Amino acid sequence: MEGTYPILFGDKNIGQAQVTRRGLYYHFSCRMQLTGETICRLELCGGDRTENLGIPVPEGKSFVLTKTIPASRLDIGKPTFRLIPKHQSVQGKFIPLSPEEPFAYLSRLKDAYLQRRGEQIGIVIKE
Repeated sequence: MEGTYPILFGDKNIGQAQVTRRGLYYHFSCRMQLTGETICRLELCGGDRTENLGIPVPEGKSFVLTKTIPASRLDIGKPTFRLIPKHQSVQGKFIPLSPEEPFAYLSRLKDAYLQRRGEQIGIVIKE
């Protein structure tokens, strides 16, 4: 997985991600050209996995993001780096949580995340 990869925003190449292996970890050093009008997050995609790398921050005339992730979490083959507007919602099913009811989706929690909708707290499971 080591190497230099393009960072895509839609179908446009807006920067580069440099991936290096440091012992048991992968180190990501990403630099991209953005307007800064919209807050975006950088995702690493490969196979059926998606890893949220975080939100790039301004540094001079570019935006940068550095991150270190255990190599054991990233067995994904050839990676693709995508920039996603932060306000864009991920397709998924919202399941409200209730302390009185059993949760029937335990096996699908690996790629799920917690979300609050108004006063209701629930889990969003990617579909």
